[in-house]
Amino acid sequence: MAFSIEQLQAFVAAAEQGSFSAAARCLGKAQSVISVAVSHLEIDCGVDLFDRSGRTPVLTAEGRALLRDAQAILQRCEELRASAAAFSRGVETQLTLAVDAAIALESLLPHLTDFEAHFPHLELELLNPTSQDVAALVSSGRADLGVMFEQEFYPRGFNFTGIDHVEVIAVAGPSHPLALLEQVGLSDLEQHRQLARTTRTAGLNRIQELQGGRCWRLESQHGILTLARAGFGWAYLPRAFVSEDLARARLIALPLAFQQVDIQAGIDLVWSRERAPGPAVRWLIERLSG
Repeated sequence: MAFSIEQLQAFVAAAEQGSFSAAARCLGKAQSVISVAVSHLEIDCGVDLFDRSGRTPVLTAEGRALLRDAQAILQRCEELRASAAAFSRGVETQLTLAVDAAIALESLLPHLTDFEAHFPHLELELLNPTSQDVAALVSSGRADLGVMFEQEFYPRGFNFTGIDHVEVIAVAGPSHPLALLEQVGLSDLEQHRQLARTTRTAGLNRIQELQGGRCWRLESQHGILTLARAGFGWAYLPRAFVSEDLARARLIALPLAFQQVDIQAGIDLVWSRERAPGPAVRWLIERLSG
């Protein structure tokens, strides 16, 4: 069996338009060309695709079954053409985005939806590091872009821009002594263990770590969450990250007496100066930082 794309196009157009003449107008071809193409496809397939006994051709049972396959083949052909055209313009075949595990992916969904529409054939790899090692992934080239909590200092060779802020609150498990206080002062926090984030990457500061207090440091934000629930200490965590735990009373937001305004943690987009970004990476940088 040997058939051409042109034959499939004629068959699909005739079926969708309802007649050979309408298919000819749709494809910008002569009606005879459409009729011959469909006839040759029927010969190649060994079945009648249309019943021509009436004034207009009507799909046979075999024609209806094969129409779905023909439509799928033509769709894949269009995707192939679009992919080839994109790659000829220098668009990347794959992009890796590393997002800090404590940052809610929901905030990125509108951008990813538009990204998919602009680059439908690009393969996206999404990493969720369990620490501030987002920077290490970008520095090593394992990730093209990183989304992470802002740092006071970044490694040399980094580009970064602020893209968002999240509210950070102090929390503890419901059985923790701090959760029983009507107001929590700085001295109260210092008397109890803090659960804070650490990193394998030298040169990145620790976020919201109380100076002078007792501290357990964990690489994973989820690890901090687990220990806080169990009463091992108190922690600063993004409100969006612990919203479900607050709603189910697995954690308590501590009423800090010294806090007059919400604590905001900045979120940065980071990428390497050492590698020239491709079109898809540039698009994401512009979209996320815009």
